[in-house]
Amino acid sequence: MTPQLFSLLLRIVGLMVAVFSCVSAGAMWASPAPEGLKNLDPMAVKNTMVTVLLVFGVAAPLIAAFGPAGKWLPLKAAVFAVAGFANAAALSPVLVVPIQGATSALAAVCALGLAVLTVVAFLDAVQKKSPRSKF
Repeated sequence: MTPQLFSLLLRIVGLMVAVFSCVSAGAMWASPAPEGLKNLDPMAVKNTMVTVLLVFGVAAPLIAAFGPAGKWLPLKAAVFAVAGFANAAALSPVLVVPIQGATSALAAVCALGLAVLTVVAFLDAVQKKSPRSKF
């Protein structure tokens, strides 16, 4: 994989993750508090999930996507994996609202795909540094 192609994909898909997560957090924030929670405060659950989406779904992927493309690849892979899992957690039947379900699903798929792509780019960089291979 060429570094230019990875850099472009990192920025485009990273921006898509952030936008979908932002729409998802906005839809969740605008919706009423979840019902049916007996032991937890519904507003605290909603506000915590909105905060998690804003931090791990919007801010962290934007920082990772628009930083230097070839540096800290394992950290970037971890950031996008956490963004994917944060969006997947927002798909809970207790929290999900109609538009938020679709945007969280798209953000989760894009983030986890970008995490895999970043791991592949990291393995490619390691292979270029030491080209000796047993395979």
